[in-house]
Amino acid sequence: MVGIPKHFYPGDSTAKVAICVPVRDNVTAAFSYSLAMLLKKCGETGLKTTLHMVIGSEVASQRQQLVNEALETSCTHILWLDADMRFPINTLVALLSHKKNIVACNYSTRVEPHRPVAFLSKVDMDERLEATTGMHKVIAVGMGCMLVNRKVYESIPKPHFGVEWNEDYTSLVGEDLYFCTKSADHGYNIWIDGDLSRNIAHIGTSAYTL
Repeated sequence: MVGIPKHFYPGDSTAKVAICVPVRDNVTAAFSYSLAMLLKKCGETGLKTTLHMVIGSEVASQRQQLVNEALETSCTHILWLDADMRFPINTLVALLSHKKNIVACNYSTRVEPHRPVAFLSKVDMDERLEATTGMHKVIAVGMGCMLVNRKVYESIPKPHFGVEWNEDYTSLVGEDLYFCTKSADHGYNIWIDGDLSRNIAHIGTSAYTL
C-alpha cells in the first residue's frame, strides 16, 4: 500500500487535468494500482481528468506527442506520471493545491547509488535536494510525477523536449532536464512538494542469487 500524507488539500473545481504517461513496453503493477486509485479519487471528488498514453522507445518524442494530444483537450493542467512510479491516491489533489505553474515530487533513482532526482545547481549535478518536508524551488527534477499548467506549454516554443550532450560531452542531458531548463529560461520556477515526495516510490528491478 502507498502511504498518504496527513494533510488536508482543498479541492479545485475549475481544474481539468490531462494525465499523460509515456510507456516503453509495460506498466508496473504498482503503477496500475496507484493510477486506478487516483482516478477513483478524482471520480469521487468530481475532478475532471482525461488519460493519455503513448508507447515507444524515444521518450522525448513520446512526451511531445502527449503534450500535443493533451492541448487538443480543454485541460488546464498536465499531470506527468511515469509507468514505473508508485504514488498516493491524493497526489493530484495535493499538487493542484499549491497553485504553481510547475510542481513535482522528488524521488530516488532506481539504481545504485540511490540519489534524489531534484537538482539545486546547474554546475554541480551532485548538489541535490534532500529535504522531505515543505516546498522547495529547484533548478530541475525528473518528470516521474509532475504537474504543469497548460500555459507553460503554450508560452514556450517547441520542441518542449529534447536530448542534448552536456558541455564537456561526457553524458547526455535527458528530456526532463531539457524541459526544466527551457521552462526556467522562460521565467517559470520549478517547485518540489517535500511532504508528498516522501510517499512516492520509483520501482526498479533486482537480480537475486542464493
